[in-house]
This record gives sequence, structure tokens and C-alpha cells, in this order.
Amino acid sequence: MCTISGMASMAIELRDLAKSYGSTAAVRGISLRIGGGEIVGLLGPNGAGKSTTISMLAGLLTPSAGDILLDGVSVLGRLGQWRRSIGVVLEDLALFEYLSVGEHLSLMGRLYGLSPAETGRRAAELLEFFKLAEFSDTVAAEASQGTRRKLAFALALLHSPRLLLLDEALNGIDAVVVRDIKDLLRRLAARGAAIVLSSHVLDAAETLVSRCVIVDRGRIARDDSIAAVRASGKSLEELYTETVRGGGAPAPALSWA
Repeated sequence: MCTISGMASMAIELRDLAKSYGSTAAVRGISLRIGGGEIVGLLGPNGAGKSTTISMLAGLLTPSAGDILLDGVSVLGRLGQWRRSIGVVLEDLALFEYLSVGEHLSLMGRLYGLSPAETGRRAAELLEFFKLAEFSDTVAAEASQGTRRKLAFALALLHSPRLLLLDEALNGIDAVVVRDIKDLLRRLAARGAAIVLSSHVLDAAETLVSRCVIVDRGRIARDDSIAAVRASGKSLEELYTETVRGGGAPAPALSWA
């Protein structure tokens, strides 16, 4: 795989980040610091602001207020450069429907400024890793959902990003490949990459992340290391439920159940 090095001191900071759509506030002032080598689980119920936060980090949405800084310098005025240093896998995949799997990788290699030889080398490794080699000539429109998602992962990793943003990215991928991806993400973090993972699957997050940030109603409700979660004697699911329900109130009863 492509290597990442020299990033351990990297610091990404979200400073009072907010996003509103008219009178509706999706994100209400999130402040968060993420260091190189961290795998941060961004957790929360539907509508909590997770995807909006990731989209702002990815440069796909303009914040209504606040800032995003890399090593103390705002990235909002240099989004083109910022986008070339990050990798993104969104829940809603953005692929070129009539390009093949192989053509996607070749195109993205050129866009990221990789030489044809380097693009070919990395693409071959990624196709093998994600078990996509047999689908290299398959166009995206004819690919299965799992193949499309694995292609999106390969595209996000092609240029050795400093920051990897994953929004429900493991959905629809078979369990064996998910395990391989988790191992890869741990290796990338060990080499200094920062990884932000949004997921509804708490068991998957608990086995991967080094830190859990729970977002509720557009704000950070809890920020703990996974070591602190384990030391509490409770599972991540229990702490998550307590946080988003406000003290762990039981779910409403059904009269017929």
C-alpha cells in the first residue's frame, strides 16, 4: 500500500464551526481538535449534524460560521489545496457512472498530480487489496453497491491523504473486506494520518476508533478516548444511549408489545 509519513505532529482544528439552512441550524458551533494518528468516531443520532460536519471538513459545504485550521492556518481560503490533501468516502457515493473502475483510478491519479507510473502502481495495489481487479473494466453504473463503495475507498486512498473522512463508509462492504479495511486504517493512523469515521454501527466503531465524539442536535455532547469508555465499565452503546437520551431514560413503551 501507499505509505504516509511525517504527519504525527499534524493538528486539525474545528473552531466554533456552524452551518444553518435558513432558520434551521444543522451544526451549532462545534469545536474539536484532531491530531495525526487519531481515529475519531463521530457518533450521533440521525440529524445530529455528523454528515454536515464531515461535508464542511471535506470542503463540500461552506460553514455559516467558524473556521477549519490545519496546523493553525485556516484552510477555508485555500480549499483546492486542502482537498488534494484529504480523502473522502461519503454515504452518498459520487462516481462517474460511465467510467470503469480502472478509469476512475487513472483519472483521479492525474487530478492528484501523480505520474502515470505511480498511478498505475498504486491502482494495481488498491485493486488487489479491495478485490476489485476482476471489475477493473466494469463501469460504475453496472457495478454492485459493494463494488461501488470499495471503489470509493480506493479513490480516497490513492493519493495517500493526510486526513481521511469516512461517512458511513463501511456500509454494504462484505465482512472480510471490512476487517481488512480496519487493519489498514489502523496502519495509516500509526503512520500519522488522521481519520474521522461517522458510523451508526457502534460495535464497529468501538473496535476501531481511539476516540469517541458524540454529537447531538448540532453540538458535541461527549468527547472521550476509547480507553476512558472501557475504564467506565460500560459499553460504548450504553454511554451513547445515556448521552443522547439524557441519563438513559427507557424507550417509550408500546401497548401491544
